[in-house]
Amino acid sequence: MITQTEAIALQIRPWSKTSHIVTWLTPDHGRITTSIKGACRPKSPFLGQYDLFYTCHLLFYTREHDGVHIAKECEPHHRRDLLRENWRAAALASYLVELTARALPPREQHADIYKHLSQTLDYLAAHSDAPLLECMIRYELHLLYFLGVLPDLSPCETCHTPPPEWFSFSLATGRLRCQHDHSPHAAENLISLHPTIQEAFTHLRNKLISGRYPLHLEPSPIKKKEEKSKLPLGLSRFLGIFITCHLDVPAAVRRVTLEMIETTPTQKFALQEIQQP
Repeated sequence: MITQTEAIALQIRPWSKTSHIVTWLTPDHGRITTSIKGACRPKSPFLGQYDLFYTCHLLFYTREHDGVHIAKECEPHHRRDLLRENWRAAALASYLVELTARALPPREQHADIYKHLSQTLDYLAAHSDAPLLECMIRYELHLLYFLGVLPDLSPCETCHTPPPEWFSFSLATGRLRCQHDHSPHAAENLISLHPTIQEAFTHLRNKLISGRYPLHLEPSPIKKKEEKSKLPLGLSRFLGIFITCHLDVPAAVRRVTLEMIETTPTQKFALQEIQQP
């Protein structure tokens, strides 16, 4: 059967000297894998028709027995060429598509994730000064939410003890551990969270569930400027530990991405000097 769909290229791997295996995210068929035979031949009709971050019109032959379909036609719909001119944004986009390819089960409909990934890639391609760390946090939160594994940092409703100086979070349950919780799993894989991180995450989680989460990160108001400036980094560290535990993403992949997109004041000044004519 021939199937036509819109698709975003997530991964491209060599299959032979002239062919590729491409992993796509589609709105109707979820994550699929296609073989593109003869893609690297000089006169191949697929030359220049697909690449990472491209949104393409894809036509493929459906194969049920091994899950690898055969691409028949491919035409780029949205190339996002500006990502090739901003290496930091390209590094983040590479992490996001790799995270998506690893986290999603094959052939399950993920229209919401497809829409959100498309919007995020468009935003990174259109804004050279986009806040990359905030974009990473936003996408990870949405992905966890759509997969149904978003952590819950809400305090226990039956616990009447005063808020602690540091919260204990259980990676196994995805919830805060209360002082009255003496279950066996509660003593394993605990991490400590500062109340400002708990407050900011709960604020973003509530906005995400209500559908009022903007494309750029807007943390909850914090009185001290020093604490407010540390919120994105604190949230990022917490999400990194949680994602490594619950999704099939090595910690090194995320750590290297953070190192590449991080821009210190010294780096910003150097970039401005390089960009001057």
